[in-house]
Amino acid sequence: MKQIIITFFITFLFLLNAQEVDITADHFYADDITKVVYFEGNAVIKQGKNFFKASKVIVHFNKKRKATKYEATGNVRFDLIEKGIHYKGEAQKISYAPNQSKYYFQGSVRLNDLTNNRRIAAEKIVLDLKTGLADIKGNNKAPVHFIFEIEDRK
Repeated sequence: MKQIIITFFITFLFLLNAQEVDITADHFYADDITKVVYFEGNAVIKQGKNFFKASKVIVHFNKKRKATKYEATGNVRFDLIEKGIHYKGEAQKISYAPNQSKYYFQGSVRLNDLTNNRRIAAEKIVLDLKTGLADIKGNNKAPVHFIFEIEDRK
């Protein structure tokens, strides 16, 4: 059984993406039947300049052992650069679907676009990296809050 987990984990590291992914946590376990890998306690994902810190990280794989979904939950902090835009912030949960190139941020989301000097506070944000569209939702108690600067007209 240990050999299967070790083989699965090594395959997992090579197949995540073309760029090396480094995940650390206090505890790691894998379910070879469901193709799901769990990292719990002080989980950190690093890939290039991007990183996520969370209480728990879950990675889902398909039958070819290619990552299909990443989930980070519990006090998630992130710093990522996508399509030349530098984002930094926090949320209670972040999911990433690499096949769709979509990020899903949920729960008290604070997203800072450092490149364009914009800040967003919302309950849910979906960033579609393929289309460049963002879907931002608040709730009754906390509407979407969007802060940005405009250039002076001269």
